[in-house]
Amino acid sequence: MNPFFFLTKQGGLRRKPFAVVTGALALVTGVVAIALSLVWPIWWPMFALLQAVGLAVAVYTLASRIMNVKRPAAADPLGAPTGLVDDLTRTLNRRGIVSSLIEAMAQSQRYGTPLSLISLGIDGAQTLMEHLGPEAESPILEAVSAALGEVLRLPDRLGRYQGWEFLVVLPQTRTPQALLVAERLRVAVSGIALTVKGEKVAVTMSAGIAEFGRGQDLERFLANAHEALYEAQRAGGNQAHAFASPPRAKGGAL
Repeated sequence: MNPFFFLTKQGGLRRKPFAVVTGALALVTGVVAIALSLVWPIWWPMFALLQAVGLAVAVYTLASRIMNVKRPAAADPLGAPTGLVDDLTRTLNRRGIVSSLIEAMAQSQRYGTPLSLISLGIDGAQTLMEHLGPEAESPILEAVSAALGEVLRLPDRLGRYQGWEFLVVLPQTRTPQALLVAERLRVAVSGIALTVKGEKVAVTMSAGIAEFGRGQDLERFLANAHEALYEAQRAGGNQAHAFASPPRAKGGAL
């Protein structure tokens, strides 16, 4: 814990009330000690000691509060450590989502439960960047991650895998159910009302779904989901495509 956290932007919100309380305590103790020393001058050493004790208590109280102030928790609703959270989207970062995926694969392998993975990519990301400039990346990714987080179920894991691509880990889920989740995610993103640099921006997202097979390694599982995503984008985007199945019509119902 940084003992000077109260001097930071976040800690400053908590510093003021305690600075007032401790400062007032030291002031009151000092005034009382001075007043008593004027009434009974002979006892001034005792009153000076009282003033010193009051100041020490005030300093101790403030120092204790400083040492116990906690940094704001990362925005991941499942309590992921800060080192596993993406600074921009406040979802899991690449290391965090891959760790979650490996854990889910181990559980699926051990207990024979289904597991699906969704690879999500924002359509036309390069075109958006060229048209709006690099400063458009932050508001778009923040809006997309917020929309995705509203749709997902509690056991699901969402993370920014790289650039404009997200991964969603779906425990206890087979391909047909994963396709339904992917469709809800697609609809949520397409419904974003976003304005960047005074211009309304339409954002769509494609999804690739892969189901975990017993004995499958991480690289193959990821590759299957990515391949399904690329197939969906090559077919026109704004759609969900399951690995090893034909692409669906653009925006069509699942």
